[in-house]
Amino acid sequence: MNLMTMIVLLSPCFLVTMLMLFVVAMRYITYRERIGLAQLGVLVPQESMWERLGQRTPRGILWAGIITASCGLAILLGLMTIPIGPWLLGGLIPLFVGLGMVFIYFIGAPARKRNKEEREPPPLEETARAEQRE
Repeated sequence: MNLMTMIVLLSPCFLVTMLMLFVVAMRYITYRERIGLAQLGVLVPQESMWERLGQRTPRGILWAGIITASCGLAILLGLMTIPIGPWLLGGLIPLFVGLGMVFIYFIGAPARKRNKEEREPPPLEETARAEQRE
């Protein structure tokens, strides 16, 4: 068995092992954070990993779009070494999905700004002036 065959056979095992180590490290960091907060007297409500993953923010959509577009571009550049064919869709699809997510983030920015202004309470000075008038 030559070196290339060994690499091809062992790389999935290595990747799965690295993924599992990452998950264990994240769980340990979360555990240590909870213990540290509990020692300070701050009790954080228990929420599952799936609940935390379900919390979407506009900035998270931007990051996901950038990462997806970058991966799509990398796959596209890798597949362009082969002559042009339908396999380039493997890189084009994630590239344009990521660009679409980035586009949605920037298109939604004015609406988020408008909603934020509506929810913000008036500054303290304006409230004091209104009370003085009454």
